Amino acid sequence: MNRIARTAALVGAAAAVAGEYVAARYYARTQSPHRFVEEDEQTAWTSPAHELLAPVELARFCASPEFRGGGAPRGGGAPVVLVPGFLMRGLYLRPLRTALERLGYRAEIAEIGLNADCLDVMTDRLLRVMNAARDAAGVPVHVVGHSMGGLLARAAAAREARAVASVTVMGSPVRGLRMHPALRTTAAAVRAVIHAWRRDEVRPACLTLACECVSVRALTMPLPALLPQLAIVTRYDGLADWRYCADPATMQVVEVTCSHMGLAWNAAACRAIGEHLAVASAATAGTQRSGR
Repeated sequence: MNRIARTAALVGAAAAVAGEYVAARYYARTQSPHRFVEEDEQTAWTSPAHELLAPVELARFCASPEFRGGGAPRGGGAPVVLVPGFLMRGLYLRPLRTALERLGYRAEIAEIGLNADCLDVMTDRLLRVMNAARDAAGVPVHVVGHSMGGLLARAAAAREARAVASVTVMGSPVRGLRMHPALRTTAAAVRAVIHAWRRDEVRPACLTLACECVSVRALTMPLPALLPQLAIVTRYDGLADWRYCADPATMQVVEVTCSHMGLAWNAAACRAIGEHLAVASAATAGTQRSGR
């Protein structure tokens, strides 16, 4: 048994090293996006071994001062809606929600079902959650999306900018779907299911950034210049090309060190979100006092 374990460990280590080498070559031979949004879908040879560290990153976050509500200015009860990623429900975002609640925000996780449907359908569901949160609080909402949840957050903000106080995306390929081949294969399978299920209700390019639906077309356009935007990225993203997860010309960009999944459980990311929300909340309050 020990020999089997050692062999498995050696194979795993060799695979991880090979993955790092392939990823290094991929980044050396490819470029950042040329356009605001690249509509085609391409393979990104990232290193998925980084995602194995996600449980450790969760434990570290739960032991951090940021998880206990430290490291950022106090919130004033402003509503925050958290949006889960592809093929995920909101359970994994509970630690981040807890941290934001301890900072003083009215945080909730968007209950939009399994995130594996037409982007237009998912954005409609998110808008219903956001509008309910806005009506309950009486002020615009901050929307924070992880991975594909960031695409939904940004699409929702583009469609109803007045309902939104700020947008935060974490590891969200908003500028082009450049994904690890395993994730591309999964997305293709989900796309096939969507077409079989919804048939003529969806367009041929559904679940890509080439789709002609309202939400995807909104994604391809810049948000209003005065709407605060934050993008949190990691060079160690094992699922998506991190260069496609932010637009420095229109977003504040914060780089942290963690895996793709770990972006939702990272102390530095949580601190950046808290600081971003505080500035955006102050700007929203000032705008309301001025009557604009």
